[in-house]
Amino acid sequence: MTTTHASAYSPSSILPPRGLLLALVAQLPLIATHWPLAPGVFEALAGSALVVAAAILNVWAARLFERQSVGICPFSPTPALVTSGPFTLSRHPMYVGLVALSVGLTLLTGVLPNLWISVAFAIWLHHAYVLPEERFLRDRFGAAYDEYARRVPRWLLE
Repeated sequence: MTTTHASAYSPSSILPPRGLLLALVAQLPLIATHWPLAPGVFEALAGSALVVAAAILNVWAARLFERQSVGICPFSPTPALVTSGPFTLSRHPMYVGLVALSVGLTLLTGVLPNLWISVAFAIWLHHAYVLPEERFLRDRFGAAYDEYARRVPRWLLE
């Protein structure tokens, strides 16, 4: 196991929550053209379920980080590899939660053409944070991270 420092990684200067905010703001032009909003029953129910699930997932993961003294900000001090709770479903449940929140809010508006923004947000997260974080964790935890990565999918499916 090497002792690579976080500064050796180059994350985006935009943190994921701010990226989510930008993704949601990017939806405003189409929302304005579809005003007044009229989501269907399916969109409203699915959107609500995703928003609630995303909130639960992110709070659950954040609390596990706090209990293990792991920083929430990407590449912050990581004294332990968290592998329980939502980290048994995905190696990056907080990012899954952010994307689910984006999709859920899009569904709640009923402006389905805006779903492409959630896809773009997920692609950005993948390249700006997921892949560099995995290199960071592999360098920090070595074989333990490799074994964890073999058991648990990166997002929800691989």
